[in-house]
Amino acid sequence: MITESGTPPQTAEVTISVRRPGFPVKMTILTVLLIVVAVLAQVFVSEIEDVLHLGLDVIMVVTALCAGCLIVLWLVWILWGSRWRWWKRLVGALVLVFAVYALLKIFRPVHGGDVNLVRFEPIWVQRRSVLTTDVLLHATADLAVESLTDFPRFLGSTQNGMVANGQQIETAGVAENARILWKQPIGAGWSGFSARNGYAVTMEQRGDQECVTCYEIQTGELKWISRHAACHQDKMGLGRIGPRSTPTIHDGRVYAVGAVGNLVCLNGADGSLVWQQDLNVILGIKLSEVEGSDGFKTQFEENTRLAWARAGAPLVVDETLVVAGGGPEGETRATLLAFDLETGQLKWKGGDAMIAYGSPILVTLSGQRQILLTCESQAQGFDPATGELLWSHARPGESDGGANTSQISVLSETDVLTSKGYPDGGGERIHLEQQGGQLIASSVWSSSKVLKTKLTSPIIHGGYAYSLSNGFMECARLSDGAQMWKRRGRFGHGQVLGVGNVILLHSESGELFLLEATPDEYRELGTLKTIDGVCWNTLCLTGNKLLVRSEIEAACLEIAMIPTRPL
Repeated sequence: MITESGTPPQTAEVTISVRRPGFPVKMTILTVLLIVVAVLAQVFVSEIEDVLHLGLDVIMVVTALCAGCLIVLWLVWILWGSRWRWWKRLVGALVLVFAVYALLKIFRPVHGGDVNLVRFEPIWVQRRSVLTTDVLLHATADLAVESLTDFPRFLGSTQNGMVANGQQIETAGVAENARILWKQPIGAGWSGFSARNGYAVTMEQRGDQECVTCYEIQTGELKWISRHAACHQDKMGLGRIGPRSTPTIHDGRVYAVGAVGNLVCLNGADGSLVWQQDLNVILGIKLSEVEGSDGFKTQFEENTRLAWARAGAPLVVDETLVVAGGGPEGETRATLLAFDLETGQLKWKGGDAMIAYGSPILVTLSGQRQILLTCESQAQGFDPATGELLWSHARPGESDGGANTSQISVLSETDVLTSKGYPDGGGERIHLEQQGGQLIASSVWSSSKVLKTKLTSPIIHGGYAYSLSNGFMECARLSDGAQMWKRRGRFGHGQVLGVGNVILLHSESGELFLLEATPDEYRELGTLKTIDGVCWNTLCLTGNKLLVRSEIEAACLEIAMIPTRPL
């Protein structure tokens, strides 16, 4: 066709827009940014903890959530933002999903305390099998002979985690001179060891049996075992299974409280039952039973706020055994229960506050003998003869959440120290004064920046408190609560024990740190790898033998001590 001008018509050019695959610039920037933020959060976790009161646990949870969200965003970009051909998008999405799935199937996470991720391990790495209770034992133990180096109860004879019998650790080459006498599997649980006359007792979970066990310290040989059909696991599963309380040794007998309320008095020679009480019956507590992760029936207190089970150790006061009580929510409670030491008969109930996870201790303050206990949201003192409440001081805490687990520490004839972990935690010095025939408690100082002791208690030495504070090792001045130093390390929520001017710090992952107790700086004397597992369990030192344990393994270490001079 010719136009009037004699030129052929112009053909309109049709431009076809082709969407080329795009480079994920925004996703790459977001990924790099999140990685940088995660690294910086780990580097400056101390500063974050000071300002926002967020510990490493919370930071790791947030990091894991961000990683999950990032994977989802990458999946969305591949499917809808990549501009790839449909089959490439499908393959890319499947590869991403399969890679994440395969990693989680081939490698299983190994957690420390709570939600701390320690490492990943291949699934073919065998975990320890459940220990049996079908053990034929004909051996006996002598727990009646006493000595100055005994460690007969939770945190020792001093009740405060300080070995006060004049023992001193030889600090020269301390790690090199220490040796492991034995190391062996042990049943689950967070109970510590108590020791007397060359024997040590603890509590452990073996299958569906909650057990009190006695070992020879020199060899690790199991001497006797006492069984009770019970197995605790909390609703969320974070606290894991097994008993929490540490047994008490007194006059050749062993007193122990199970995780779900079984109180027993045992013959220390062979573990035979002397008397037994069910705290749930006395307090009106209902137990719920569910299928546990190990295939066993597990129990927990249904109508109370005690989510993580009973952890308080029994206390012997004259001819009475005192234990932490508790009770149903919204009903009458008993903070303390007292039983006749010989017969097990209930003698009195004291207080009406809900309990937490501390143990009662016997002290004299402001000229008055009394039992101290950190309850759910109070620090309290009780008359040891009647259970009458002598004084109470409000403290933050929830026994089904940010709980109180630390012991009350005596600082002087009139002052005590309380501490706790979690975001609302910190230390507080409390002064007690007699006014009009009553004990009045008042705060000397309170700080949310120091002494955030989540699963341990501070060591008091020379006017300073040394503690694991939200996973950091820390020194705080007792006169005003000022922080002297703070050190991040491979500590986690471990345990501490004071021996003279040396602090034994057993990390959550089973590494022993020997530190000098000085307010000047963090001063490390040596380190030693001890055991595997999560080491929430308290330490026990008897003579030159240090007993450590986790929920899967126990060991005895021989530590060089300075010879004591004869008097």
